[in-house]
Amino acid sequence: MSRRSGYTGEGGDSIMSWPRSTSPTSSEVRLARQADDPWYIAYQDESTQWCSQRMDLEEKVANLGDELARKNLMIFELKRIVEEEKKNSELICKEKLRVETDLAVFDQVVENLEHELKVMGEEKSIFICSFIRCHPCPSSYVVLVDDLV
Repeated sequence: MSRRSGYTGEGGDSIMSWPRSTSPTSSEVRLARQADDPWYIAYQDESTQWCSQRMDLEEKVANLGDELARKNLMIFELKRIVEEEKKNSELICKEKLRVETDLAVFDQVVENLEHELKVMGEEKSIFICSFIRCHPCPSSYVVLVDDLV
């Protein structure tokens, strides 16, 4: 490359040899120099790879964000279910306590009724025995227990 002719690319064309009517702009000159520069080509390749990797990472981040949102919804739903189950458990415990109380009351009623029946049975037995003693039955009305069976 000579000072007088200016920059010469690999094609041999000098920038100075371009027609004057369409003289290159500074950006065109810069692009022409960069197009032949192996360091610039390597930089462009690396830059393209970085852009591709960045897009891949952005996509992964977006996917992770979506997954995080789904998992947060699942956690929210599980918390709601746990709270609902706690309420149901509390209601079941209250109902169990009520049923146990009712059962204890019913057991007491049954015991009272059994006692009353026992007392009534004893009173009837005493009444029947006293009635029989006071009013002896004719032998024709007496039925042996063995005959009933």
